[in-house]
Amino acid sequence: MAGFTTERLLLCPYTKDDLDDLTSLCSDPLVQPLVIHDDIAPRSPKFRDRLHLSMERAAFAVIIRLKSTGEFMGQAMVTVTDTKISPEGSFAICLLPRFWNNGYGTEATHYIVDYSFRWFDLRRISLMVLSSNMRAITVYQKIGFRIEGRRWRFRWMSGRWDDIFLMCISYEEWAARELHWTFGADAVYHHIRPCSLCSRVFQPHYYLDSEYFQ
Repeated sequence: MAGFTTERLLLCPYTKDDLDDLTSLCSDPLVQPLVIHDDIAPRSPKFRDRLHLSMERAAFAVIIRLKSTGEFMGQAMVTVTDTKISPEGSFAICLLPRFWNNGYGTEATHYIVDYSFRWFDLRRISLMVLSSNMRAITVYQKIGFRIEGRRWRFRWMSGRWDDIFLMCISYEEWAARELHWTFGADAVYHHIRPCSLCSRVFQPHYYLDSEYFQ
């Protein structure tokens, strides 16, 4: 199972064999209200097709597993949109409720955001989060995301309206937090050679400056 590792997590490439776990994740009654782009309703058979397509189209899509056991925990992805200036990334992450409040989301988000800025030549990474989801907002702020905008009365949920925050972190903001460049051996290996975590339809722009290896 090729992929990347953090202190406690495995970030594994997505395959069709993961669809059952992903469908169960997105159908969880605690998770489903937090998936912003989907209605709160039973999942139809077409949902699996949509889920598969979104994972395939992402520039960087991973299945998150617990390093100690290999247990399925959730998924994360970065979707890249080309603009006239430079590519921009959109980040999303989702974990099963039993893994909440243990720092796993922070650990995965930090790694993926850091990786995306280093290798995908992104101008910024943005995300959307419900204003009531303070757990997720706190995680994103730890990484360096800031609230850039707000859409009022975005979703009717549990008998009341909920707003949505647009959060982002720019390349400059990320670089200011990272005082030293460090290249993990796995990152260098996978992008000198084909990387199973990166979409076949997206070719990241990257360069390796020799001064980093002196």
